[in-house]
Amino acid sequence: MISITEKKNCCGCTACASICPKNAIEMIEDNEGFLYPQVNKEKCVNCGLCDKVCPILNKKTSEIEPKAYAMRVKDDVVLKRSTSGGFFTPLAKYVLSKNGVVFGVGYDENLKVIHKETKNLDNINEMIGSKYVQSYLGQSFKKVKDYLVKGTLVLFSGTPCQIAGLKII
Repeated sequence: MISITEKKNCCGCTACASICPKNAIEMIEDNEGFLYPQVNKEKCVNCGLCDKVCPILNKKTSEIEPKAYAMRVKDDVVLKRSTSGGFFTPLAKYVLSKNGVVFGVGYDENLKVIHKETKNLDNINEMIGSKYVQSYLGQSFKKVKDYLVKGTLVLFSGTPCQIAGLKII
């Protein structure tokens, strides 16, 4: 059972909550607005899946030297509306043109920063640009996994710790 005794030992990726077969883990917001897992011990069956998917507990090491790539969209209109080179837009367009699904960060009706999914090009505008706060992932990891199992092309845009959590589950 995952236990966070020090906040520095959790990146808030939600992988533990997403993998829990009994929905015994809830992501609770602290007084600074960051999400951390809280285990309902009555629901928990001690399967250990939460510990196995935690990217902090299971740091991946690689013998392969990582490569770095820099990309910048050529469309000046898209570039001015975007951050980080604006490459989210052409990637999203490509995935959607292949009948895929895009997961990105937008806002709910209360302007809370959340991950959303779309299969519609009109909906990616809200996902463009950095939000600079932790997004609420909800069921995004489970949905991504379901799409991938079905063979659907998926674009998931998120923070490095969210990507690490998603890759493990």
